[in-house]
Amino acid sequence: MRKLRVGKLLTASALALLLSTFARAEDHAKADAAGPWKGEIVDVACYVPHGAKGAGHADCAKKCAKAGQPIGLLTDDGDLLLLLADHEDGKPFEAAKELAGSKAEVTGQLDTRDGMKAVTVSGVKATA
Repeated sequence: MRKLRVGKLLTASALALLLSTFARAEDHAKADAAGPWKGEIVDVACYVPHGAKGAGHADCAKKCAKAGQPIGLLTDDGDLLLLLADHEDGKPFEAAKELAGSKAEVTGQLDTRDGMKAVTVSGVKATA
């Protein structure tokens, strides 16, 4: 009887370990998505705590982005994607900063870690 309990305990422990391994693998999942995503480029420092966005906030958004505040894309679906510079070519990210407070289309590699979605920007263009 004791061996049966130990066996069940070991089986349950192995199952728990296996499930946690799968959960961690999903924590950093590279999506196959390269975009494009459409929405407004926002400065995260004003948008997250205050909800600041739109044409009335565009000047402040540009100043914050140029000062080094993080930027994101508030998609038309209401998701906020953190925008990141590509280590190989930061020019598209710099162009995204110039569009802070404006509607844009962003392409790049989507990554997710610990629930946060981020796009390494490979292209950006203004939209209407």
